[in-house]
Amino acid sequence: MELETVPGLVPSILVTLQPKESVYCEHGIMLFKDPTVGVGRKTIKSGGFLKTMERSTVGGIPYFLTEFIGPGVVGFSRDGVGEVRVVELAANEELDVAEGSLICAESHIPYDMQYVKGTHRPGRMIGFWMDRLTGPGKVALHAYGNVISMSLAAHETVTADMGALLYKSGSVTAATQNLPFGGGLLGRLEAYEVLQLTGPGKIALQSIDPKQPHY
Repeated sequence: MELETVPGLVPSILVTLQPKESVYCEHGIMLFKDPTVGVGRKTIKSGGFLKTMERSTVGGIPYFLTEFIGPGVVGFSRDGVGEVRVVELAANEELDVAEGSLICAESHIPYDMQYVKGTHRPGRMIGFWMDRLTGPGKVALHAYGNVISMSLAAHETVTADMGALLYKSGSVTAATQNLPFGGGLLGRLEAYEVLQLTGPGKIALQSIDPKQPHY
């Protein structure tokens, strides 16, 4: 299987599949495919039916994934300005990917989800979900804007904007907290929610928050 990045203002991924090779992705991000490439449904079974419905109705995570089976070529795009990265996971390596950033993954890679709790302030009541992928295998990710990568040592912490996280190692913990503007009651009332990431592990940030309007 070959995953080729197609750079540009709106980048994409070109996947070349040999017979019986397959990749999965969220429904609706395919650009094109060869007629020889088959299409199927990959149901998300983690947590059972009720948990899946909760993620789909409240969190916005898709109820099922689309699978493309070779032979042939298929192209994918997230229809956003930014960068595309292909990450190769080692055996048992866990990668947590921000919602709406996964382009595709090899079909043998297990798919699960992780939930990061919000601080229960207005506007961030329910936190957010992340896709959890476990290697070995290749995954393709879309970063909105530019990618900033770093590695965190054990107990090393960095504070990031809520929309900045692209991915993190499964060993990196993510917790939301309120960052006040100065002291006193006014400072606490004007606090905004940020994400505290604590190592060990690797993280990648994106320079554009995909959930904010851009003009």
